[in-house]
Amino acid sequence: MTQVLEGSALYDQLIVARSRAPLFAGRLEQAEKVGNGKNPLCGDKTRVELALDHNHISQVRHQTRGCAICLAAADLMAERILGLSPAQALQVGQRFSALLVEDTAPATVEGEFEEIAALGPLKAFAPLRAHRSRIRCAELPWAALKEALSHDDV
Repeated sequence: MTQVLEGSALYDQLIVARSRAPLFAGRLEQAEKVGNGKNPLCGDKTRVELALDHNHISQVRHQTRGCAICLAAADLMAERILGLSPAQALQVGQRFSALLVEDTAPATVEGEFEEIAALGPLKAFAPLRAHRSRIRCAELPWAALKEALSHDDV
């Protein structure tokens, strides 16, 4: 599990570490859900493959070609959504997007999603607020996830 510390030094360390040695990179032999994301401006591409068990994400893999931010975002997203329902995973994605654009911490989510929507190590991407052009890099895997979850099957 990734340790979360405060400050921009963790941002550099975490992004570099997960982009160099991703834990969830690769393919699933029998993906039930597949989504793709592409940023034509910078060339980043990501493919997210999911397997579900009783309406919970049981396996996640990504194939990402792009900058360190995109690679690390895909890998940390995969780690964070493992075990969640599709609705819960999308809720975490909404919180992540809010983190990237809001000057204050995202508002607390009401009810059962509050604990689930916690961002954990994804908070390392907060410094991107000051680099608006890089936000799309961090959000690309989430766009692929949303596409995967919007399909009924592969």
